[in-house]
Amino acid sequence: MTLLELSVLGGPWAKRLDKRRRMWTTFPWHDLGAQASPIAKNAARVVWTRSAFSEIASAAAFAEIAAQLLAASAPIDLVAASGEFVVDEVLHAELSAHVANAFGGAVALDVDMTRLVRPPVSERPLMRAAELIVRTSCVGEALTVPVLKAAQKASRSSLIGAVTGQIVKDESAHAQIGAWFLDWADSQLSDADRVHLGNVAGRALVAFAPMLRGECTQSSDLGILDCASFDPLFARAVRKRVAAPLALRGIEIPQTDLQAIGLDVSRSNPPVELTA
Repeated sequence: MTLLELSVLGGPWAKRLDKRRRMWTTFPWHDLGAQASPIAKNAARVVWTRSAFSEIASAAAFAEIAAQLLAASAPIDLVAASGEFVVDEVLHAELSAHVANAFGGAVALDVDMTRLVRPPVSERPLMRAAELIVRTSCVGEALTVPVLKAAQKASRSSLIGAVTGQIVKDESAHAQIGAWFLDWADSQLSDADRVHLGNVAGRALVAFAPMLRGECTQSSDLGILDCASFDPLFARAVRKRVAAPLALRGIEIPQTDLQAIGLDVSRSNPPVELTA
């Protein structure tokens, strides 16, 4: 374990990111939510520090996805998009760190940088890519987008609104690539493959649920949702943005996993149109 630390080498390598960073100078860094309590600001430091690490982990996931897509001879535009998403996530990590610093500094966070991505267990490159994409895009990113949108709306800080708005803009594409990949791979997936991917999605939900729910507080502010608002939002997101799109593609999440995160499995999934 080591403390999370972000650094920049500089030179031509840092300049490659300058165009993307330039818009950050227009963000209202002076507006830190003057009405927010010290408790809320300390909570924001924790949440945005964790967010920085989460974005680094997502960058590692998309890097691995790009490698597996290449091995699977996937369409080059999907490969290129996955590579671009690595840059998105690294910049999100830097942006999250800046927000944490604006509220008083990042908190100490012990992390294991050698275990950022859970390795896929399948042997076929296509299925290895599928496991990673289902876990990362179809579950993780699909849940992150509605949570961030709600947090943006609830926050009284224009800085948080600008930052979350930028992240949501990128993360929406990160979630959509899952459907595009699964539709492309459809003819190459067996019934057994789909069952396996359903289990992968279920385990990912069980892993993500406490992480996301642990970031809610008693009152919404500074990019953090209150727990009373989070629970129904999370349930809707799981049904509409995760379970239903996967089911349309023949991938069913085990009911035991849905029950494990507190979802009422007696309710049917809402109809969802194909996004690809």
